[in-house]
Amino acid sequence: MSRRIGPVYAPSDYAGFIRRTAALVLDVVILATLAWGAQWAWYYLGPTGWVTRDSYRWIRTVTYVFSLLYLCGLRLTQRGTLGYRIMGIEYVYMLDERPSRWALAFRAMLAPLLMTFFALDHFWILVDKRKQAWHDKVTGFYVVKRHAQPRATVQMVQRAINFMLLTFIVWEPAGAGENSTSLLPGDALPVGAPPAMAPGRAVSSSSPTKSPSA
Repeated sequence: MSRRIGPVYAPSDYAGFIRRTAALVLDVVILATLAWGAQWAWYYLGPTGWVTRDSYRWIRTVTYVFSLLYLCGLRLTQRGTLGYRIMGIEYVYMLDERPSRWALAFRAMLAPLLMTFFALDHFWILVDKRKQAWHDKVTGFYVVKRHAQPRATVQMVQRAINFMLLTFIVWEPAGAGENSTSLLPGDALPVGAPPAMAPGRAVSSSSPTKSPSA
């Protein structure tokens, strides 16, 4: 079982189901509006010879490819799609390091796939403690409100979880480190904590201790 460290956030900082659903609806509206506008322009502004059955098939293909590029391409950025930006939410990595390009690409490709074929992926946000969809868990990301700051860094463990006859490898905070204000041996320090909070470390005094006089 792999162990690393990573940030955790206050429960109110995770983006909930309503906010994330609104972002998804906004993205669908944006894409539908662009698709309708492209077809309208093709039909009314293009030459008469352009309006054929093959041309409609071609423009549908272009619309589909553009939608994939929109959903996957903008998910490669931290701020995400236009829907995410309008709703004030963004992605953050679960590990205390910069996510690799592969991790970002994996999330960008997996999110539309799971949301298309497994609606439960999105509805899992309703019951998850950290309001993660399954594609968030598998790829190792949170979705938080913009400007949210971690409340602590804790040990993260990688576990295998069986779900819908499939096995997923996910990162999760270990033990009680996420909720407890007192640190256990081996836990990482809360963000911004003074060194005196380290387990087993004595609090130092700024003035020297005088020995008792004989």
